[in-house]
Amino acid sequence: MTIRQLEYFCAVAEGRSISAAARALHVAQPPISRQIAQLEAELGVQLFARESRGMKLTEAGQALYRQSRSLFLNLRRVEENVRSIGAGEGGRINVGVIYSAMPYALHYLEAYHARYPKVEFYIRLGSPQDLLNDLDRGELHVLFLRRSTQESGSLHERILGEDALELIMTAATDPAPELDAVPIERLRGVPMCLLRSDDLWGYNDYLMKECRRSGFEPNVPCQCYDTPMAMQLVRSGFGISFLPHSIVETHPNSGIYAKPLRGIPAKSYPVLVWSDDVQGAPCVQRFIAES
Repeated sequence: MTIRQLEYFCAVAEGRSISAAARALHVAQPPISRQIAQLEAELGVQLFARESRGMKLTEAGQALYRQSRSLFLNLRRVEENVRSIGAGEGGRINVGVIYSAMPYALHYLEAYHARYPKVEFYIRLGSPQDLLNDLDRGELHVLFLRRSTQESGSLHERILGEDALELIMTAATDPAPELDAVPIERLRGVPMCLLRSDDLWGYNDYLMKECRRSGFEPNVPCQCYDTPMAMQLVRSGFGISFLPHSIVETHPNSGIYAKPLRGIPAKSYPVLVWSDDVQGAPCVQRFIAES
C-alpha cells in the first residue's frame, strides 16, 4: 500500500467515479483503475461497490477512507511543522536564566512568543557557572546573564540594557526613610545580606570598598550564595542587600523596594549570551537576531 494508491483511492471515494478522480488529479483513468485494483488485491477486500450512480464505499472502504484522510492530515501537519522550523517559526529554544536577569528575560520571551507562538521554550533557572557549563555542553541555546568579565572565543554577548545597582530593603530596614537616596554614612552598623565575595559580578566587593572608603567597616552578618536567598533574607527583615534595581520586579506586592546610594553610581548590564554551536537552529538564530 502506497501513498499514491491512497491518494487515488480517496479521490475516487470523493468523486464517486474513476473519471471524476482522473479530472481532479489530472491523471488518465487507466492508472487510477490499476492502482485501485492493486490496492484491493493487496488488502484482500472490496473497497467499492459499483452501482449505476457511481462507486460507493463498502464498509471496509469507509474504514480505509477515514484512516487515509487522517493520514493525509497528519502528513500536512508534518510538512507544515518542518517548513515552520526551517523558517525559524517553530521548534524549541532552551533558555538559561539567572534570577536577577528574570525581568529582562521575561520581556524578550513574551515578545518573541507573541510573534512566533509555535516555538516552544524550555527555561532553566540556575547559577551563572552552571548555566555556562550547560551552554558549553550544548544543553542550552542562549543565556540571560549579567555581563561577565570572563571572555571566551566561542561565546558571544549582547547587552540588553542598563540596570542601576541599588540598596534593596523594606520599610522596616530602610536606613534613610525620609530620603530618596541613601547616603553611604547611613549604612554604618546596618545589617547587610550580600552575595559572597566570590560572586561573579562583584556587587559585594563594590559596596564593601565604598563603605571602607567612607571610614567604616560594613556590618555583614550574612553572605549568600545566590540572589534568591538574599531577597528572602531582605523580605524577612534580616537586613538590606545591594543588587540590580530590576530585581524588585521579581517580588511584587512584597514590600521590598530599592533606593540608590547617594553620589555613588553603579551599573549592572544584563546580557544575552550564546555560542557558535547554535547557528544551525533557525528559531534560535531568529531569537538572537530579534532580541
